[in-house]
Amino acid sequence: MKLNTMAAVMEFVTTLETDTAAFYTENANKFSDLADLFNTWAKENKRFEKQVKQTYFGVITDTLESNYCFEGLDTDDFGLDLSAPADGADAKAKAKAVEANVQRFYETAGGCSEGLMADVPRLFMKIAKKRQERTGKL
Repeated sequence: MKLNTMAAVMEFVTTLETDTAAFYTENANKFSDLADLFNTWAKENKRFEKQVKQTYFGVITDTLESNYCFEGLDTDDFGLDLSAPADGADAKAKAKAVEANVQRFYETAGGCSEGLMADVPRLFMKIAKKRQERTGKL
């Protein structure tokens, strides 16, 4: 699905953050050595979604600003493998891939929109950096 508008991007952010939070919660329950890390990330994902919505609604002044700033962004470029991992090592590998892909989405979306908006792209880059830091913890 093409993401040309901020509304479409926010819908995709909700999907990304909700689905990955569910992945982390489910696997925290399966793999005790990853439980603290994955539970923290699941909570943080919910905060990321909330921050995106608050930032957008708090600063948007013109609908035109948000309607064309994501041209070329496509959900098909950011597919996630959230299937059940076989073991803890597989869960870590899948989590690394998930984080890298979500990080790439936020960086791409931030880059697309920085010419028309300021606060939303800045937040996207901040979230991308946090996602990059996560992979180092695995």
